[in-house]
Amino acid sequence: MKLAQNPFFRKAVTPWHDSDLFCIAVAAVMALVFSFGRIGLRVASGMEAYHGYGWIPILLMVLSGMVLAANIIRILIRMAGRRSDEEE
Repeated sequence: MKLAQNPFFRKAVTPWHDSDLFCIAVAAVMALVFSFGRIGLRVASGMEAYHGYGWIPILLMVLSGMVLAANIIRILIRMAGRRSDEEE
């Protein structure tokens, strides 16, 4: 039997901004922002007058991609941790 990490044997309270539902919601919104940046990059590269503004959608894609990757990694680590706890 595995010993509990908390000496009081109660479940730790997860803050609302670190919950699974919030991480999934942030990942979904960042996926939408990433696709918005892709569309913006396509428009900026398609019109001659907007070639100089192509860095804005690229920056938007990079930043939203970083947040998206961080949230997906966080969710996957939690899911793996839950599986290992259930197996023991």
